[in-house]
Amino acid sequence: MKITQTTAWAFGCLLACISPSAKANIDMDTISNKQKVLSFYKQIIGQRKTELIPEFVVEDYKQHNPMVKQGRAGLTEMINYMKTLPPPPENVKSPIVRVIQERDFVVTHLDVQFMGKHMAVIDLFKLKDGMLTEHWDAIDSLPDESGKEITATDGIAEADKKASADDSKKVIVAFYDAILKGLDAKHFIAADYTEHNAEVRGSGLLPYLSTPDRGVKLHRFIAEGDFVMVQSQFNRLGKVFVFYEIYRIANHQIAEHWSVEQVVPDGVNVEDMF
Repeated sequence: MKITQTTAWAFGCLLACISPSAKANIDMDTISNKQKVLSFYKQIIGQRKTELIPEFVVEDYKQHNPMVKQGRAGLTEMINYMKTLPPPPENVKSPIVRVIQERDFVVTHLDVQFMGKHMAVIDLFKLKDGMLTEHWDAIDSLPDESGKEITATDGIAEADKKASADDSKKVIVAFYDAILKGLDAKHFIAADYTEHNAEVRGSGLLPYLSTPDRGVKLHRFIAEGDFVMVQSQFNRLGKVFVFYEIYRIANHQIAEHWSVEQVVPDGVNVEDMF
């Protein structure tokens, strides 16, 4: 298996940052998909318990990260590699900032800091009958945000359970429909909306998403309460990027926006990333 520095570093961050002190014995038949994913992070990634992988992951687990082998075997090989790294420190803050669940899909938004590096990660899992069947992700390096009032991952962390996920999703679907048709989309964005991506903040959300020849292709909209995750791809400078966004909706407008983008590696079929 080809383990790149970025892939190894990202897994190392999770191993180092997810506390190993969580309860190890949980009734897997009674928990939600969201809880199953969080337990997967704790026990498989954080505690490196490869022997528990069959309790979480189907045999033909589909991995959309091209740097990791397919199936349980690929995940097992990666975790075994991570066992060669220093053990994770105790009592550190979890990097998991947000978790969004819609039926069989679970999205996690992570802020990982390790060995002087800082990254934002969005993971997407698909489950069936309580077992992980597919995984997608994107990893984006972050600038030094110490002392900043707004960072790449701060802001509201919990979905509003009283908000309608369907209504929230309709707002973002209509927003993107307007952008792709070249229509005015200003009314979708609240006057006091918060942009968490410094690059996007510099240009403005609408100009950033409306860049000529961006070649946007939308793949998934996943919503819980007032949160909506958009999985898409776009073109820039002759490269294809995977793009994961999280929107928070308030009063039928965009109130907050987070995003992670990652270039598709050379030689990789773009469709394999989705």
